[in-house]
Amino acid sequence: MFGAAAVRWCLSQVKGAVDDDVAEADIISAVEFNHSGELLATGDRGGRIVIFQQEQESKSLPQCRAEYNVYSTFQSHEPEFDYLKSLEIEEKINKIRWLPQKNAAHFLLSTNGELTDEMHRLVLF
Repeated sequence: MFGAAAVRWCLSQVKGAVDDDVAEADIISAVEFNHSGELLATGDRGGRIVIFQQEQESKSLPQCRAEYNVYSTFQSHEPEFDYLKSLEIEEKINKIRWLPQKNAAHFLLSTNGELTDEMHRLVLF
């Protein structure tokens, strides 16, 4: 082990049906918590981003037992073709980063690693 302060991961929540036949586009390729841990963004190989928000009741529980529900889902990237390089660009999300929060809105950057970077604005209700 790496010492007494080692992180222990455990599965505490499953969203959707558990199925052995998973589509390639549904495989998660990027995960990022925002700075407070209230929001979790996941990106998949199909170019979709799903935002999860921490349940209000679980904010008082220990961090390892927090529960999250789907807040928003949207298509971030579409497949493209780079005509200069004669290269097909996948829609797969390679990285997600939350920007530091300056007001009520949350800003999220996503990239497919090749050609397109997207900025998304979220306002929680």
